[in-house]
Amino acid sequence: MNESERTRIQSHPPHKVTISRIRQELGGLWEGFRQDLGDGQAITRACMSNLIVYCENDEQCQEVEQAVAGIVLLHPARVLLLVGSGKTTDQEIDVYVSGYYCALSSGLQVCSEQIRVVANGDSIRRLPSITRAQRVGDLPTTLWWVSRQPPPFAGKLFFKLADMSDQIIYDSTGWTNPSRGIQAMSRWVAAQRGEYVIFNLAWRRLKPWRSLLSQVLDPVVQADGLERVSRVNIEHGPHALSMASLLLGWLASRLGWQPMDGTVSQGKEILLNFSFSGRQIPTAVKRMDKGKPVPHKVHWYWRDNTGEHRVVFALLDDERLGILEKSSDLPVRVIAIPKLDLSELVSAQMAHRTRDKVFEEAVEMGNVMTSVLST
Repeated sequence: MNESERTRIQSHPPHKVTISRIRQELGGLWEGFRQDLGDGQAITRACMSNLIVYCENDEQCQEVEQAVAGIVLLHPARVLLLVGSGKTTDQEIDVYVSGYYCALSSGLQVCSEQIRVVANGDSIRRLPSITRAQRVGDLPTTLWWVSRQPPPFAGKLFFKLADMSDQIIYDSTGWTNPSRGIQAMSRWVAAQRGEYVIFNLAWRRLKPWRSLLSQVLDPVVQADGLERVSRVNIEHGPHALSMASLLLGWLASRLGWQPMDGTVSQGKEILLNFSFSGRQIPTAVKRMDKGKPVPHKVHWYWRDNTGEHRVVFALLDDERLGILEKSSDLPVRVIAIPKLDLSELVSAQMAHRTRDKVFEEAVEMGNVMTSVLST
């Protein structure tokens, strides 16, 4: 989204209300918009879906609110922003109503009515019932799970919010226990994927990696690169194990590799053995001490009649991904990494309402991979 588009949308200041008066205050919001109109101007509403957002604290809520304006500009929605352990006043639950709108020559176009519900302590259990009552009933619903707690770990809260949704968006980056999170989420995805469109934002961030690997290792380009692979090493930054595992899960599921066994070495490196065409393929997923929370390098080895060869795919900088010439037996190739902010990532997925079976198979493989590990 460019800067001119960002400046088109404006926000109505949040107004604190009681739960029983949410609908009346939304009506008052519209009346306020009408009073701002000039002669011959009209107010219109653009609303394509409900967006339920769950944050676990006020810090996450602030980050989300910065992204909401961009989301509703691209995908207008009623936003129900839930904060599970936020700071409240003298009540257990605080509610705020606000709106986002665009000023047009013909009047105003409302892109979002936002209801922010901040809970504290045991009042978290009331969030699903409040949410259910405030949805626009005839529109599809997306649940964006912002919490860094893997969704199934939240128990009834997540399941109740999921039950009123058609699509689930989550982000595995930053999970504190990624191995358990991968297993729990992949099992839930396998059981529920017929009911929901489920998506991990880490998958979209991996698109440049999947694109470059597919281009370079295509059998038409490199005849033996895939069929005669001998070993693979992946290096990733802190808090990026789930993202690196998703990348390896994609490779294994696409290429028909079967996990055999594996170990965790000193908490920083996962060693896995795969079987493929009667051969073993050792792989290593290693955490670096520093760097961005993303994959940094993929070392790919294969054998032919002349011996073993290697190509190293690497994150060159924030804008480029490519082959390291000095470490590789293939010519340099570089691709651009598109800059996508949080609002673009989420709004793009909200518009994509069909299942991604390649992603689902990569998630399922991630579960199989973690199940063979011994510590």
